[in-house]
Amino acid sequence: MKKTAKMITALLCLSAVCSAAMLSGCEKKVEYIPDPEPYQFTNPAPPQAETDADMTIDGVLDEARWSESRWLYAVDVMNAQQYADIEFTTSYGEKGVYFAIKVEETGTNIYVNPNRTSYYNSCIEMYMGPATDGGDSPRCFEFDFLADGSYESKLNYNGWNGAKTTYEKMPVVAATTLGGEVNTLECYGYIIEAFFPWGFLEFADYDVETQEQRDSLILGIDPVHIFSLRYDGTDLNGDRFWSDWAADYIPVGFQNPSTFFKFGKDGLIAYDYTVTYTGSGSGTLEEEHGWDYFLAEGTPTFVIRTLNGAEVTSFKVNGVDCTGQLSFSGGIYTYEARNAREDLEFEVEIG
Repeated sequence: MKKTAKMITALLCLSAVCSAAMLSGCEKKVEYIPDPEPYQFTNPAPPQAETDADMTIDGVLDEARWSESRWLYAVDVMNAQQYADIEFTTSYGEKGVYFAIKVEETGTNIYVNPNRTSYYNSCIEMYMGPATDGGDSPRCFEFDFLADGSYESKLNYNGWNGAKTTYEKMPVVAATTLGGEVNTLECYGYIIEAFFPWGFLEFADYDVETQEQRDSLILGIDPVHIFSLRYDGTDLNGDRFWSDWAADYIPVGFQNPSTFFKFGKDGLIAYDYTVTYTGSGSGTLEEEHGWDYFLAEGTPTFVIRTLNGAEVTSFKVNGVDCTGQLSFSGGIYTYEARNAREDLEFEVEIG
């Protein structure tokens, strides 16, 4: 028994010696042989909706159609020091509807925090539906265009939950920023360029199956604007300012497309006006918001300001004497064009 124990001890000692020798001088180097055909497969990007040949969705509004569309120009005022200049238009193509948005903020920062929901971030929270639809329309969108080009899409028909269909029918959105990147002190605004394929609107139950239906489609759009007040936080009252600024311009009803701004294949639907001045005095007539057009929504109001105490002695609208319909207060004349649904020609005599 003692011999066996001695034999085992000797063998263990010999093994330890050999192992030490191998570690000290007999370690074998492993040669790396590159794979002659390395694995290079990457998951393909999901298919994307096809745009018209003249359009590239890149957040740069350099396509001709944007200069050919009528734009809505507005100012969203939070207070005297914090406000935003907003521009918005649409254009229809063979493949779908295009949107262009420009937002320049003053006195605020542009924040996008991907870890919180869209409506706390700097964005245009667009409500949209066929202009023939009334309140609580099941075809009304909430589509949030965030300043970094991301978006959230919701539909009323499914309880304002996310609205998604197949990839090739989903919207395509891109953004560029003004002054610097989002979440930096240099950034003061953003530009959004977007494309909704006709298939996406069909998915939302819009009547756009035929070309005639597409050409005649009038969209009611309420471009609600959100000022994001800080990068973190989810306090609806303290971390953002939700502004339905359209109410400063038209009698807009919440989620009621028939009361929204009207847009069509060539942008904002509005009417033109021209002014002819006569008489020995001087003055100017303009739409009350400074637009070179007027909307059919609400009651378009025109303002006449005369110089050096001059008076309006005659006022005609499309050849009809409307002098008696002028109001005068604080040295300013005003005219309300009730139910105006055509271009207007003003003749103003100032004496």
